[in-house]
Amino acid sequence: MNEVTGRFTLDSWNEDVYDERGGVRLLRVRNTKTFEGGIQGTSEANLLQVLAHNDSASYVGMERVHARIDGREGDFVLRHSAQGNAEGGSASIEVVTDSASDGLTGLRATMEITRAPNGEHSYVFKYELPS
Repeated sequence: MNEVTGRFTLDSWNEDVYDERGGVRLLRVRNTKTFEGGIQGTSEANLLQVLAHNDSASYVGMERVHARIDGREGDFVLRHSAQGNAEGGSASIEVVTDSASDGLTGLRATMEITRAPNGEHSYVFKYELPS
């Protein structure tokens, strides 16, 4: 398994609250990103998010990425699922099976994202590409 690291910037974040009852908000979020480092490219994500009591939150989503990895260029889709609160959390981010195209066809991968206290996002991308 290969591994690359880098950072990304959130270029846009647009949210729409579609339900708010009992102090729990349900949102639709659309965001765009620019990746630097081992992944060089851009993406657009659509998320469904819950902001609950005691600073708990959860989201699921799909993100289409157009990028260059290891000198190969193409598109792929990431599936996101995460939840957490002030005490910690968990996330699962992986390339959707058979979603990669062009030079990235056959890509299998997982991604870990870390958000620093200053708001900067970094990632670790563990992947396999066919020869």
